[in-house]
Amino acid sequence: MIRVALDVDGTLADTMAIWLDNFNKNQNGKFKKRLTSDDISHWNFWMALGLDVSEFYKTLSDCWSLRWAEVPLVENDAPSSIDKLRSIAKVDIVTARDGLTHKFVKKWLAEKNIFYDSYVGVGGGIDKARLDYDFFIDDSPENALEIVSMQKRLLLYDQPWNKHIRHPKISRISKIHDAIREIENSIL
Repeated sequence: MIRVALDVDGTLADTMAIWLDNFNKNQNGKFKKRLTSDDISHWNFWMALGLDVSEFYKTLSDCWSLRWAEVPLVENDAPSSIDKLRSIAKVDIVTARDGLTHKFVKKWLAEKNIFYDSYVGVGGGIDKARLDYDFFIDDSPENALEIVSMQKRLLLYDQPWNKHIRHPKISRISKIHDAIREIENSIL
């Protein structure tokens, strides 16, 4: 059976909506304007704000540990699309995060009725590329390039921060449902 690694942040969960809200509430006048989703046009957007990696990931972890129930789906019909995807493939949730937030992500997945075969946590995003899957569905440009460098298939979930990625081994999808067609076409 085909094995699919499905990402969470930016692919299933619109974590950045909560990240922006947390950031705007806690910036204490440090910045002249409130950030919006339009300000997130590249992967490491937070660097241009003068944030270091630990500040960014601390705020991201807080999104899950403190406000997991508020994290919206990227697309409302994702649960039914994943169910259809599971009819043709084994679908594992594969996510990179600190170990403390896994339990909140699992609660969120259950709350959103997202069913999967296994849950796999890795330390860093590029660690995903070392895993044995036939397809990866992810939004990270860094993960995308690492995955295809290892001769694996990537379905890049279209987001503003990955628009610049072009590679012959990367197929771009705008909805989880699009993955079904891509995977079925590869089987034929």
